Amino acid sequence: MFKHKNSASFTLFELILSITLMGIVSGLLSSIIAINFSTMSDVSDRKKLITRGLLAINLFQREFGMLKKTDDILVAAAKQLKFTDAYGNTWDYTISGNSLNREEVGGGAGPLTLATPVLTADTEFNYFAEDNSIASSIAQIRLVKLMLVMDDANTGIPLMSIVYPENMKVYNYPLD
Repeated sequence: MFKHKNSASFTLFELILSITLMGIVSGLLSSIIAINFSTMSDVSDRKKLITRGLLAINLFQREFGMLKKTDDILVAAAKQLKFTDAYGNTWDYTISGNSLNREEVGGGAGPLTLATPVLTADTEFNYFAEDNSIASSIAQIRLVKLMLVMDDANTGIPLMSIVYPENMKVYNYPLD
């Protein structure tokens, strides 16, 4: 008669099969984890880029908001805005290369890069008159719109600032 062995051990086939299945599952899990880390890194980089852009816009809004009169605007071009604030400081904002730069004229420190990288072709200053039409001369400027497009290596991240200088007491309706 045959005696039936009641053994709690695994056969070699069962052992190889379970190791193979664990290898497949761990490979799938490691690829999912790697994709998640890559996505988190991309999101973090994008947040840093947006934060740099917002800080640059905030500084611009604060300084241009201190403009006393239109005569204090020295240069108003698509890629440059130069003005003197209420405290007599002259600021020169320029868009060149792949950055938005700011320089205190006569300060001696040279230009400071506020935001980089930017899409230079899409980043610009726009100037509007009191009735929100496009200003045709510096004397008509009552509002400045800075369109800052941060370069995220995809489509770009548009950030916009619309500034009515507080000291000029101009309170228009916002642009559409």
